[in-house]
Amino acid sequence: DNPVDSVWSDRPAAPCAPVVPHPEAFAGESSQSKRTRLAEALKKAGAAAALITAPPSIAWLLNVRGGDVARSPLPLATAILHADGKADLFVDAGKVTSDLPAHLGDQVTIAAPDRLAQGLSRLSGQIISVDPASASAWHFDLIEQAGAKALRAPDPCALPRACKNTVEIDGARRAHLRDGAALTRFLHWLSVEGPKGELDEIAAAVKLEEFRRLRSWLLDYGQ
Repeated sequence: DNPVDSVWSDRPAAPCAPVVPHPEAFAGESSQSKRTRLAEALKKAGAAAALITAPPSIAWLLNVRGGDVARSPLPLATAILHADGKADLFVDAGKVTSDLPAHLGDQVTIAAPDRLAQGLSRLSGQIISVDPASASAWHFDLIEQAGAKALRAPDPCALPRACKNTVEIDGARRAHLRDGAALTRFLHWLSVEGPKGELDEIAAAVKLEEFRRLRSWLLDYGQ
């Protein structure tokens, strides 16, 4: 048992933000293409599947975004990538938006988080790749209880996710242009208002966010 649970009586509920599609126009590659590439690597490693626990990897692999992590568009979930390119996404039903199943396609199944053990049990007797840097001891216990063998290996999404394609690079440049314009306006404002001696750090931070929100809105509408 977790001793923290016995004393944390007012523990807040787990975050449950919607999981939404991340269009290929911004991702630069379909989820199916990514899964196929990684599936080949799993076959070469002799693994039947990989247990993916890192939110950034799940967001990248399935071309989805979420809001469970503050200041980061990430969903809290778990996934199993199979060596045939199919995948299972274990996520709270309250996060599943109406357009998510169609976006994921019929090669990706959606199940509740408490069905993870059942999903792993279908891999009994086989090798499951899992990254000890992101997976917990509980995940390794589940694999053992499922009768499978854990292969300690790096997250298969980590390196491909770090190698940005041309669409992602262009998106990063556009984001920096947006933020650079907002920051320039903020620095000018600060040079005028700062010497008056009435600003504190919170007021400055709020103003910077205001400029960032405004610039983002203007560029969204082509201004």
